[in-house]
Amino acid sequence: MEAQKLVFNRTNTNEIILGNDIVKEIIARILRTRVAKRCAIVTNDTVSKWYLQPLLAELRSRGVTACEIIIEDGEKYKNFETANFIMAKLCEAGIDRDCPLIALGGGVVCDLTGFVASIYKRGLPLVLLPTTLLAMVDASIGGKNGLNLEQGKNLVGTFYQPILTAIDVSVLRTLPLSQLSYGLVETVKHGAIADSAYYRFILKNLSDIRSRQLNLMQRLVRRSIHIKKTYIADDELDQGARAHLNLGHTFGHPLEAAGNYVRLHHGEAVGLGMLMALKASSSLGTLEEDYTESLQSILTEFGLPIKIPSELDKKEILHTLSQDKKKNQDGYKFILPAGLGKTFIHKVGPDKISDFFLAAMNI
Repeated sequence: MEAQKLVFNRTNTNEIILGNDIVKEIIARILRTRVAKRCAIVTNDTVSKWYLQPLLAELRSRGVTACEIIIEDGEKYKNFETANFIMAKLCEAGIDRDCPLIALGGGVVCDLTGFVASIYKRGLPLVLLPTTLLAMVDASIGGKNGLNLEQGKNLVGTFYQPILTAIDVSVLRTLPLSQLSYGLVETVKHGAIADSAYYRFILKNLSDIRSRQLNLMQRLVRRSIHIKKTYIADDELDQGARAHLNLGHTFGHPLEAAGNYVRLHHGEAVGLGMLMALKASSSLGTLEEDYTESLQSILTEFGLPIKIPSELDKKEILHTLSQDKKKNQDGYKFILPAGLGKTFIHKVGPDKISDFFLAAMNI
């Protein structure tokens, strides 16, 4: 028998720029990467009404032609059907491998576009232009791209880094309060896992966040990106420390799926998931600092639920949990809080998961 080893070395660099009213700078950065002067833009029917035409005008002024691909707005469209629709449009437009694919929208648009960019013709240059706070601090940073199946959330996906993530906080001026709230949950999560001072800063400035003071919003996005970078820079493929970013998610995703992605938005589900994580840690006797009350105050201030909707079927929730992509033969891995800015990994065996999860739902 013979054995040979093939070793691959690669380096990915994702440039992240952040500012206010920076459309001209964004296009200049894209062109600086020496991509083709043809591109495709994926956006949805909500965002396109506000931001597609200014982007197209700036591209045209630089001699860049664009194929516009507009999808429907909503988590329920983050699926293979929409991905196939996008790829069919790319084929019709004759998009080549050197043509950048630009995502203009929130988390669903960023996830879908990133997924398509990673597989279409084995990879297109990807540019992310997030238009929601949630996408700015989460979906556009880290290279995770995913689609939902009927059986659960993000069960299909790839790791694929953009060449550029450009965040223009000026778009937050038109963001509905509900969408602002969903993004706020992720910033709170960052503070809860890594920076107690950041958590308290958010708690202190809730009214200014509600009024979308752009300097403050830029500060929030900057800090959240920095925290997320510390977890993903050495763990791009989510094999270690990056798991801590899942605080609230392993609890929240089954709630979201059980409501068919309509009853609860991702941000609402993660907020509830964080409360469940606090409950679970308290029950285990591992919670050194209980911040449940302040977290409930933040969620309530922004109109987010602090109780799990009674109409969600517990059997369906547990069935969806059984499909979780992080589950392995040893069971389930949950991120639980020990206190503000401190989390740990807790493993639950398959034989104990029902009791563990249902007890955590008693928030």
